[in-house]
Amino acid sequence: MNNLARKLERKKVYDTTEYQQQNQPQIKRKLRITSGEKFLYFSTVAGLVFASYLVISTFASIYIVNSEIHTLERSISAQVTNNEALQLQVTELSAPNRILHIATNELGMSLNDKNVKVVQN
Repeated sequence: MNNLARKLERKKVYDTTEYQQQNQPQIKRKLRITSGEKFLYFSTVAGLVFASYLVISTFASIYIVNSEIHTLERSISAQVTNNEALQLQVTELSAPNRILHIATNELGMSLNDKNVKVVQN
């Protein structure tokens, strides 16, 4: 009888725990992402990618333009120094004494003051 009482007691405990487990409301957690959230995530990521593309392309174009500006400035400065050297040559070559020396010695001309005409600008 002792065994029979224990079996009934075990059955009673088993039935009550099974009953309690069945009657407890089960909470189902939904971890699904809705289609609206998917659209928001996708549009946010696409916007960030597009914005980063714009920033990078803008900086690249600015870098290219700056390098072109620097090359132009270097060529301008080289041309300015070349022009200054040529202007110095012009002033040296157009000296009146030099012209008179070339005319008398190399070309065989003579200076006649009666035939000299002065031209003014």
